[in-house]
Amino acid sequence: MNPTSGHPSDRITGSHTDIRRCDRTSGFHPGLPILLVSVLFFLSACRRPEPPAVGDPATDTGLDPAVRAHIGSWVAAAKAQPSDATVRAHLGIALAANGLWKEARSAFQATAVLDPDEPLAPMYAAAALQELSDGPGSLQEFKELAQRFPGFAPIWYRVGEASLRSGELQAADQAFATLIRLAPKESRGALGLAEVHFRRGESAQALPLAEHALRLDPGSKPAFYLLGQILRSLGRTNEARVAIAAGTGEGRQPMFDPWAETAPEEVRLLPGVFQQAEAMSALGRPEGAVALLERIRPFHPHHPGLLNQLGVALNRCGQPQKTLALLDPLSAADPKAAALRITRSHAHAQLGNQEAALSEAREAIHLAPRLAQSHLALANAHLTAENDAEALLALDEASRCDPANAEILLEAATIRWRNLHEGGAAMALLNKALEIHPALVPALRLLVEIQAATGDSEGSQRTQGVLRWLTSRSGERAP
Repeated sequence: MNPTSGHPSDRITGSHTDIRRCDRTSGFHPGLPILLVSVLFFLSACRRPEPPAVGDPATDTGLDPAVRAHIGSWVAAAKAQPSDATVRAHLGIALAANGLWKEARSAFQATAVLDPDEPLAPMYAAAALQELSDGPGSLQEFKELAQRFPGFAPIWYRVGEASLRSGELQAADQAFATLIRLAPKESRGALGLAEVHFRRGESAQALPLAEHALRLDPGSKPAFYLLGQILRSLGRTNEARVAIAAGTGEGRQPMFDPWAETAPEEVRLLPGVFQQAEAMSALGRPEGAVALLERIRPFHPHHPGLLNQLGVALNRCGQPQKTLALLDPLSAADPKAAALRITRSHAHAQLGNQEAALSEAREAIHLAPRLAQSHLALANAHLTAENDAEALLALDEASRCDPANAEILLEAATIRWRNLHEGGAAMALLNKALEIHPALVPALRLLVEIQAATGDSEGSQRTQGVLRWLTSRSGERAP
């Protein structure tokens, strides 16, 4: 209820006009209007709901210390400003970002009480219920919210996805169609509707929707994967293999909303921080990975995994001296830690310390002979020393340890072609890599280059056709 609606002073003004017309002999007292105003204001204030209580999960000593400290700061802020919906929402986001879904749901429900016009608060409360394995309950709440906020696109996405999970295809159809109408540039609407058709066995209707989703979001792995399934059902098996490979390894992510943008900043749990740091490095932002890991380091000053991950990020930033300063004491304390040896080998290789790089890699292989990264470190050390033949042997061993890793074969093919000019051997490795990962764009590009250089024009045209088909849908440029 809005405490300012029907303000009592509006009613008093009308009454006061009538009262002034009364004869003083009627028993009217001049101070009565003021008294009435005070009484009505007091009653209105009494009807105003108290802000919901603030829970304090940060008192749980079993929590990760970084999580406990971070959540504790938001709890303190919420207690200091119990009626501030924004602070309560931040508390909920921080709880959710660190996997505390039960507590997050309570915080989002409190936010909804404090700001009943904000659709994200009840939507996230329902999403928390979903994370707590109550699919039917969350779907029901999403549906109710869609009726309350019919113009809010993210809720329709949630209704569609939850309906798909529960097998309610008609509800999903309606939800995704509404999402397309409300947000025509949002790829998830077309992708969701494509899946509805595909599940109904209507692949011909699903195909243009999946292709449209890829045009809206080039490179979307979920869109590629669904496209591959649709193509396979239509008998287009060659294209299907490439599309499925391009779409493997990434699940669907919820539709963007303003609160989702802030969630990564709230992550303090170590696995989540590691995942974010690795993603940043993969996107060419290793300095961001360093900042993330340094932020969490004071809470885990002696955690080997954290320190090693920080060393990897420092290497990627071109700061191998800092890596060695960080990891040398740790490795001395635990000389059997293969991961530390691997990271230090890469640091020494960057610094041109060839013997040290080789020594660390060999020790890592001794400690973890079936770990591909140990052999990759040795290959890297040999490449730094320009020992191509030795590097290829190490890569071959790494591939035996991790036979599903097409990137290792691509690396070996690159050395065969760029350094040793062995076109036939390089093509054999690339073909093997593309059997594992038919959508590996760098391998396709290198194969086109080798085929053209060695006079295999027919093979080059065939490979370029695959590359054009793939890059036209992923937003990349074909050669």
